[in-house]
Amino acid sequence: MLEWASLRSKPDLREANGPASSGGLPDPKSGRKTGISLALGGGCARGWAHIGVLRALDEAGIEVSMIAGTSVGALVGGCYLAGKLDELEEFARSLTKRRIFGLLDLNLRGSGLFGGMKLDQRLREHLDGARFDDLSKPFVAVASEIRTGHEIWLSSGSLVTAMRASYALPGVFEPVACNGRMLVDGALVNPVPVSVCRAYEQPLVVAVNLHYD
Repeated sequence: MLEWASLRSKPDLREANGPASSGGLPDPKSGRKTGISLALGGGCARGWAHIGVLRALDEAGIEVSMIAGTSVGALVGGCYLAGKLDELEEFARSLTKRRIFGLLDLNLRGSGLFGGMKLDQRLREHLDGARFDDLSKPFVAVASEIRTGHEIWLSSGSLVTAMRASYALPGVFEPVACNGRMLVDGALVNPVPVSVCRAYEQPLVVAVNLHYD
């Protein structure tokens, strides 16, 4: 199951489902907080730029202590912490218009134009069975609950399910069912999740915002 915390109108109004620390947030992994935490924002195709950011940090020897990601930011951040950034970059570089259309499974009967299962299958080829507990650093994927509009923080359970929920753009992809809730793209409520890193008491947060030139 995926733990979640939903924020309403104020940052201090939180709920949690499952084990949580004081304040209703999942416990970050223990240990001294070093390095920087990253808030990777949504941005559709621009989101592949997150790969370059992570490459540059690695080359500079800058440690990443935590990642919070929204939409494509959750996809890239999760793959990075799972050790699958090379595979994701290879996939991104291989995309052409023809291959993109080949990954879109038309769904005329659902609430999204595309079912998203072909993309799900590609993710599971490399991340099948991967869970948040397998990651070396804390990771949170941000999604939105479609019924209430609440912000949902996914921090445990299946990594692929959390990624899918975070990038499930309404009207384009089918919502993702999780713990009795229907989740969609987190960019609707928190496009650049700095607040998540702050809630985890990270001392230094670097935000990557792809919505401005």
